[in-house]
Amino acid sequence: MEATMQIKAIAQNKLLILYLLKTIGMQLSELQILRIVSENGWLNYFDLKECMFELIESRLIEQRETPGGVFYAITEQGCSTVFYLEKELPASVRKAIDEYCEKSREELRLETELVADYIKIDEGEYKVMLKVLENQVPVFELSLMTYSQASAESFISKWKTTAPKIYKVTYDSLSD
Repeated sequence: MEATMQIKAIAQNKLLILYLLKTIGMQLSELQILRIVSENGWLNYFDLKECMFELIESRLIEQRETPGGVFYAITEQGCSTVFYLEKELPASVRKAIDEYCEKSREELRLETELVADYIKIDEGEYKVMLKVLENQVPVFELSLMTYSQASAESFISKWKTTAPKIYKVTYDSLSD
């Protein structure tokens, strides 16, 4: 009896992840998925890792290497599975996922499309790499040298808010 309940819980957890990826409609990093499911109390880290592994193995989600890191997306087979089994996920959970996705979709999209990092080149020299991605392909890249770790971190923290403006001004200036 206990084993049957455990199997059903694992199946529910997998369905929850599939439903989330289908509803959000974009690929997400493992960290984003973990943050979503843990903030909402849907899954813990270990259950997520186990389910993600099994979903990849069964080709219901795919793992994609991109310039911005590793991302996960639902496959056609995963979408079909959700289509046939979504009623097995409690309506309250589906509603909570729907509401979360509606509220957070734009923020998650920006997280995956605006990438920033820095590396230490030499003592007191840092290279800051800033990117705008579309479908995980870089469409705008900017590399800057700075002379303190604090300024490199400052550039990165400002990138999410300034990137759209910088990209637009640059694009408009070059296309005239």
